Parts: sequence; C-alpha cells; structure tokens
Amino acid sequence: MTERKNEILELASGFVSLAEQQLDTGHKTISKEAEDFLLNNDWPGGDKELETAVKRACIMSDGPVLQIEDFDLKQGKVKSIGKFVETRLTGFMRNINRFEKFNLYDMVIPEVEKSLILMVLKETKGNQIKASRLLGINRNTLRSKIRILKIKLKDLK
Repeated sequence: MTERKNEILELASGFVSLAEQQLDTGHKTISKEAEDFLLNNDWPGGDKELETAVKRACIMSDGPVLQIEDFDLKQGKVKSIGKFVETRLTGFMRNINRFEKFNLYDMVIPEVEKSLILMVLKETKGNQIKASRLLGINRNTLRSKIRILKIKLKDLK
C-alpha cells in the first residue's frame, strides 16, 4: 500500500464513517498526529489492515478525535495480543511441569475467550448485536458462548 500513500487519509476517513454507521461510535475525526502515523505506516496488510486499525481506534477512543493512543500504539508499534497472552502465561507454564496429565488448551482457551467476550460486552454496554459485530461472530454464536462459558450478563456493570 506504500505506492498509494495519497489515498491513505481518504480511505481512513471513509473507514471512520463506516465505523460510525456500523458500530455506532458517534462522529469522529482524526488528529494531525494520528494522520501522520497513518501516512508513515506501510500497511503491509493493505486496505483491510488499515480498516481494522481505524475501526479499532474508533472503538477505543473516548472522545470525538482519534489520537495516536487510540491506535493502541506503544512507542510507534501496534501491541501484539499474542505477545501479551504469552507474557501472562509464561509464569504459569513454569509450574505446569508438575502435572503429567494436563489439558492446558481446554483450560486456557475458554478463559481467554470468556475474558474477551466480557470485555466486548462491557464496552458495548451489553448490546449483543454490537458485541457480535466487534467479535466478528454471529449473534447466535455469541449467545451460545455466553451460555457455555457461563457469562452472567448482570456482571457487566
């Protein structure tokens, strides 16, 4: 996408409008600093990567103007969720060798999934339609996961 630098801000603005309509984020604009960040990023994933970053920033933003912090940056780089989970599990893994039979996958994945769903439901104030859109899953799938993972919707407050 580096050969189309002149289109980045126009695309980003369109993605902000899309987020307003699809995700009910309210009217947002992009700060000059965030525009500079968008222009200086190579966007190796193309338009889709840019769209994801802008929509995520619209959701993360507390105010009407998207700032660099809303793009979840740490010293200019997008944080890796995988790296975060890896860091959190490292200490746990040191103690796991005491168990011969242990189904780590079945223990960890539901907890991560439950935490993610709870966070999104809290962010959307319990709106399951918005939450399912943000999670990229069908609303019925979300409802099923809420039941299976025993998520109590009253705990969202």
